[in-house]
Amino acid sequence: MKKFILNFIKRGLIAAGFGPLILTIFYYGYYLAIHYNPTSTLEVNKNILSSLLLTFIAGGISAIFKVEKLSLGIATLINAIVIYLDYLFFYLFNNWVEMSFTPLIIFTICYIFGYIIIWLCIYHQVKIQIQKLNQKL
Repeated sequence: MKKFILNFIKRGLIAAGFGPLILTIFYYGYYLAIHYNPTSTLEVNKNILSSLLLTFIAGGISAIFKVEKLSLGIATLINAIVIYLDYLFFYLFNNWVEMSFTPLIIFTICYIFGYIIIWLCIYHQVKIQIQKLNQKL
C-alpha cells in the first residue's frame, strides 16, 4: 500500500504540471465557442487549483497498473471510473459543464470515446514494443 501511495504521488506530481496548460486550452476553446472570459482573479485561481488537482489525481491513479494483485481489466476499470469521477467533479465544481441531463450525457460520451481512443493507442504502442522485444529474443 505504501508503494502504491508513493507511486501515486510521484505520477500525480508529474501529471500536475499539465493542469494549467489544459486549463489554458479549455479557456481558449470556451472563449472561441461562447466568448467566455473569466471575470475575477478568484475564479481564475480556483480554476488553476482545480486543474492542478484534477491532473494530479488523473496522473496519480495510473499507479493502479503497478499493483500486481489486480488484473489488467480490473485496473483499467478502476482507472477509468476514478478519472471519470475526477473530471466530472471538477467540471461541475467549476461550472465548466452544466448540471443537466444533456450536457452530462455529452460529457460522458466524450469521456468514453476519449478514454477508449487513448487506451487503444497505448495498447497498440505496447503491443509493438513487445513484438520488438520478442524478435530480439
